[in-house]
Amino acid sequence: MHHLFDNRKEPAAAGRKIMTIRPKQMMLFFLIALVFLISGCAGLTSLTIQKNFRDIADKTLPVVVQVNTVDIFSQEVPDLDGWDFFFPDPDGEGESEEREFRTQGLGSGVIVRRNGDTYYVVTNNHVVGEADEVSITLHNGRIYPADLIGKDPRRDLALVSFSAPGVDIQEARLGDSDSLRIGDLVVALGNPFGYSGTVTQGIISGLHRSGPTDISDFIQTDASINQGNSGGALVDLKGRVIGINTWITTPTGGSIGLGFAIPINSARNVIDQLIETGQVAYGWLGVSITDTSHDILESMKEDDVSGAVVTNIYVDSPAEKAGIRPGDIILNVGRRRIKNADNLIQAVSDLPVSRNSDFVILRDGESLEIPVAIEERADDDTIRARSDKFWPGLRLYPITDALREEMEKIPERGVYVLAVDKGTPGESAGLKSGDVITRLGKTEIDSLDAFYSSLKLAEDQALALSVHRGGEDLELMMGPMKQN
Repeated sequence: MHHLFDNRKEPAAAGRKIMTIRPKQMMLFFLIALVFLISGCAGLTSLTIQKNFRDIADKTLPVVVQVNTVDIFSQEVPDLDGWDFFFPDPDGEGESEEREFRTQGLGSGVIVRRNGDTYYVVTNNHVVGEADEVSITLHNGRIYPADLIGKDPRRDLALVSFSAPGVDIQEARLGDSDSLRIGDLVVALGNPFGYSGTVTQGIISGLHRSGPTDISDFIQTDASINQGNSGGALVDLKGRVIGINTWITTPTGGSIGLGFAIPINSARNVIDQLIETGQVAYGWLGVSITDTSHDILESMKEDDVSGAVVTNIYVDSPAEKAGIRPGDIILNVGRRRIKNADNLIQAVSDLPVSRNSDFVILRDGESLEIPVAIEERADDDTIRARSDKFWPGLRLYPITDALREEMEKIPERGVYVLAVDKGTPGESAGLKSGDVITRLGKTEIDSLDAFYSSLKLAEDQALALSVHRGGEDLELMMGPMKQN
């Protein structure tokens, strides 16, 4: 009996040789076979991935357009034709004429809606700017004049429309940006530097990034984005638009893998409002806020939570009427979890006006649910004109070891005044940046918790303050929250 894996040699039969296969040889054969199998699977996987990206390009390129802009301006220029060109009037009193100049720009956009023969394209506000003329170039090269429907400068979004009678043009499928996770594969489409229909691929590198806009909540991607990509689409592997490419961070002017897009869920509400009314109404709470840093939470004697800390409120604002006060930490707006100040700004801006929305706040270690009737946000000038109602008008920070090392002659206890807003009760009281508040009313201040607790208890009366300033101790008086 022969054993295939026996290392012993046995006599060969007359006239023929018997080959035995040793264990090491069998293992080698197995490994070679496995390599070929894996290589074949890898080849199939690569082809599958390639087909997926081709399908994405085929589905989405027709919905991504080039947005062309023209700015027209006139300027007086000297008439230096002929003789005057070589011998201009030294007194500068020669003839001049007004000439028209046209500057061109371009960006990208996404076809997001159709109403009959009218198509709506979302792009960035900085793409259209104050352009006198706007046109749309489709992926097939057709050009249509476009009209500006409206803008949302706080989110850097704009909506334009064009008419294409008798033409069936594809619209984008919109995805759900709230379901995104870091590491998801994405594709960016646009017209960088005028190279129309450019497709690049990457992953989602981060979520909820801050940026240069007032309402700041961006998707970060390493997909290549350059000038001209602004307003283009960021799509998932099903070809659904999940973001509008907006800006990049770069020291060179070109992509270094730090691109940012507006989440499509943030853009949806803007698109609806602009189509319906031509303008965007923002919700207004009437507070100033900051993030929940470790130093602030420790000084407020709260656990390590994420949220937005209310530092000031406008008197007679929705927040003040509902009972929200400086020192409260906002944790939730409806079902939306608030992680930082940018989250709260985004959430409030999206809230329906004149309807109650439930806010969950943390106060003195206890969670409270408060209904708030959100109002429509006025323009910036109107809000600034209400500075006398901005209570108390102070931006404060706890006294930490790091602050003690940086500042000279600073008390061991108190709260540090980072800034005082102009026209507010805090400025009227004489408080200045760099002051340390050591007493409020009858309470010795050793933390932010002590300051805000005392502030809540003394809303209807003037407050005496003990302040340390530049080695001196001062006594000041701040009026009540509601002035008669």
